[in-house]
Parts: sequence; C-alpha cells; structure tokens
Amino acid sequence: MNYDVVIQDGFGFYCVRRLRTAISSMIETAGGWPAGTSKGNRVLLKVNMLAAKHPSRGITTHPAVVAAVASLLKDRGCHVAIGDSPGGAIKGVERYWKNCGFTVAAEVTDSELVSFEGSGSRRVSVHEREYDIALPVLEGYDCRINLCKFKTHMYTRLTNALKNSFGIVPGLGKAMLHMRSPRPVDLAVNIVDLHEIANFSLHISDGILCLDRRGPSTDGRRRHEGFIAVSRNGLYMDMVLSEMAGLQWDHLDSNVEAVSRGLGKPFDQITVHGNHKFVDFEIPERSYLNYIPRWLGSVARLLLRTAPVANQLCTGCGVCKRACPVDAIEIRNGRAIMKKGTCIM
Repeated sequence: MNYDVVIQDGFGFYCVRRLRTAISSMIETAGGWPAGTSKGNRVLLKVNMLAAKHPSRGITTHPAVVAAVASLLKDRGCHVAIGDSPGGAIKGVERYWKNCGFTVAAEVTDSELVSFEGSGSRRVSVHEREYDIALPVLEGYDCRINLCKFKTHMYTRLTNALKNSFGIVPGLGKAMLHMRSPRPVDLAVNIVDLHEIANFSLHISDGILCLDRRGPSTDGRRRHEGFIAVSRNGLYMDMVLSEMAGLQWDHLDSNVEAVSRGLGKPFDQITVHGNHKFVDFEIPERSYLNYIPRWLGSVARLLLRTAPVANQLCTGCGVCKRACPVDAIEIRNGRAIMKKGTCIM
C-alpha cells in the first residue's frame, strides 16, 4: 500500500548515512520516486534558506538532509541542483550557501548551487494574478523536489511544504507580496498560487531540529523533534503535521485556501504511515488582522502592530540595516531602530 504521508520518528541527530536509508525507504512507501528522477534527468532541490545561519539553529533545511537526498538522486544518475531565494542576500547568496552548510552539501554530492536571483525571472499568471518567478523553477529541470523545514511562523502560524513555495519569487518580490497582502488570509492566496506554479513532484520535510513560539527565524525557540516526513502532496503533509502539532488543519490559512481549490481530498481520507508526538509545541495565535475587512488590513497593521526592537546587545553595526529587504531599519545613536510603518514582520 502506498501512503499519502510517511513519517519516521526517532532521529537523535543528523547522519547522512541514516537519512539516506530512511528517506529512500520512506519514498518507496509514499509511492516511489516521481517521474523525472531517472538517469540523465535534471532535478532541482528547493531548500529553505531563510537566513544565513548555522544549521544548528534549526532555521533552515539541514545540509545533511540535502546531502542525503542529493546523493540518492546521484545514485539514480541524475544531475542535481540546489537553490532558494533568501529575503535579504545583500552580501551575495554565497554567504547563505556557506553559513547554511549548502556549499559543503553540494561539494560532497557533486551537485550544483543555483542562484535564483542571478538566474533571471519570468512573469507568470495564475488565477488572474501575476508573479515574477525564478527561471530555474520554470525551465531547465525535469523534476522539482521541495526540501522544506517544519517550524512556526509569527504571521502564518506554521511554515512547511506550501509556505516553502514562497522562495520561488526572487529578490524583493517576496517583500512586495507581504506588503500587498496585509492579512495572513490574503497571503495564503499568494502562497497557494506559488505552490501551484512550483508544481513540486515530491516533498520532504526536515523536522529533526525545528522552531516553535516566535518562528520562523532567530526569535523562535529551537526544539529537537527528531522526525522526517515525505509526501507526494504538500497539502496532505501540511494538514497532517499541523494536526500532529496541535493545530487543526483548517486553522492554517494556506490549507484552507488549497482545499477550496480542490488541490486535495478531505483530511479524513488522507492515509498516514508513522507518527510523531509533539509535546508542549507552542504555535502563535491567529493574527488579529484576519478578523477585519481586507480594505482595513493595511491601516490596522500599521496602527496596531509592534515592530521588532533591538535589545541591549545591539552594537549598531548596520548589518541588519543593509540586509532589510524593505529598508525598514535606521541606525540612531548606535542602536538599530525598526520603522513601524515600513516593517513587514
């Protein structure tokens, strides 16, 4: 029997050899390798590269997971590329590759690192909405695999398979989408649009190290959960993991939006192999912005939200100012000041 979602628990740490064995078996249980992963095919691994942070922080897809999947594909005779678009790579994407461990993962598996910013983009229309999409997502590859990271998100509550599609928009395009979608329920429309465009053939979620509370970045609480999940359908994976983490599947806006488009079957018909028990996993509350009319969203977001505040450790070095994709940070009196009216967090 092939299962819609396959979960394996009990990973105490990241070991490429063990991950290779486990992921290979999990893919077979989920229906086998998808089309486009045979000898001579070109495969794009879309990772989560949100921040240029060490993988031990639990913010990005761990390079051991990337190396495990890449090496399995190389064994099948595929050409493998690894890519994503971080939000503020002002010092160049190479810093992200190095800090996140993807440079090493690519070297040990003889894979290619692809810059979504440097590869160009093309405008794509879906459901009468237009997006600029990184060219590697649209052409040059026979298969795209989503290597997402399971964690919380202060705006969308959780981020995993569907939300990882957001990174197919290069550069400042992601910041502009945040600004045009003042409510999380509005952003969910964009997320599912991008998920449809990405058209991933396989989803593998890294839940060994993850974040709860104030994710998806450095404000989140790092946790060891010790699981990997595999699915052919990103919506099914998100629905199942949401429920396991303690959030009803229909309390995640992107799930609701995807189901409304007929992108999957009812939750009670999803078949699951394996399980993971979350203990005291803290998920952000639903945003107050979802409870007001859309036309009031931008005004309410400006008036009611609180911008991040630099703590006493801030030295005023200016790195955050240069990295901010919407120029929302100023340096005053040796301290970073976040401009409430511009910040998209």
